[in-house]
Order: sequence, then C-alpha cells, then structure tokens
Amino acid sequence: MIDTKGTHKKSFHADTYCFDSIPEKECFMQYITSAKVAEVYFTGMFTSNQGDLSVHYYDPESGRIRQYYPDFLAKMMDGSYQLIEVKGDNKIDDTVVKAKQAAAEEMAVASGVKYLMYAGSRITSSHILDDIPMEIQQDTLPLGS
Repeated sequence: MIDTKGTHKKSFHADTYCFDSIPEKECFMQYITSAKVAEVYFTGMFTSNQGDLSVHYYDPESGRIRQYYPDFLAKMMDGSYQLIEVKGDNKIDDTVVKAKQAAAEEMAVASGVKYLMYAGSRITSSHILDDIPMEIQQDTLPLGS
C-alpha cells in the first residue's frame, strides 16, 4: 500500500482522475509520493483545449499540424521541471509517437524542461524516480536557467 498522506498539497484536484492505463496511474502515484517531487500535475486528461499545456507537432500520417497533450508535468525538489509521457510498450516506436516526442523534446529544451517518455512496463516493474539514468539526472535544468 502506498502512503499518500500529505500528498494533497503536491497536485491539483479534479473530481475524477481519468488515467488511460495502469502505468499512468502508477507513474502518478510514484511521483506524488516521492520526496524528490515538489509538485506533479496529471495533465493528460485535459485535452481538446481544456488545458494550456500542449505541444504542436507535425503528424506524418495525416500531413497536418496537431496538438499533443503530455501526461504529466512535475516540479522536482531541486527546482527542475519534467514533462512526462507514459506509453504502452507497443507504441514507443510508433511514427506518430516519435513525431510527438521530437516536438516535445524541442519545446522542452527551449524551455529548460526535461522531457521523459516511459514505457509502461518500466513503470510497473521499477520505481522510476530511483531508476532515472544518471545522464538524465545531470542534464535536467531548473526552469529559466
């Protein structure tokens, strides 16, 4: 059982969190209960102009510019920010997913934010905040640096 005591101050509150998958819910729980995380927001449920966090990307299948809504935004205790996407293992190498990832990484770097895409199996088989590769930990920058 995950201890969620005191986590209500680390996120916003909605009537219902509409996680698309068990790995999304697990990612949220790992982040919100971690001492490494100051705040975490599940933004993936706010799509179609319901929220302000979106990434414009070129969809190679339709040939159109579309909007992508990453799953989470986290502010870490060191002041850095992470933009997080959770994907099913079978979708990681999808052409459209790769286009979204490239656009999000470009936007994140320009904003001083680290973009992370996690495979669902990695989230459910480990504690991702204890398992972040050192190169990611080292190059995550505080917002505005």
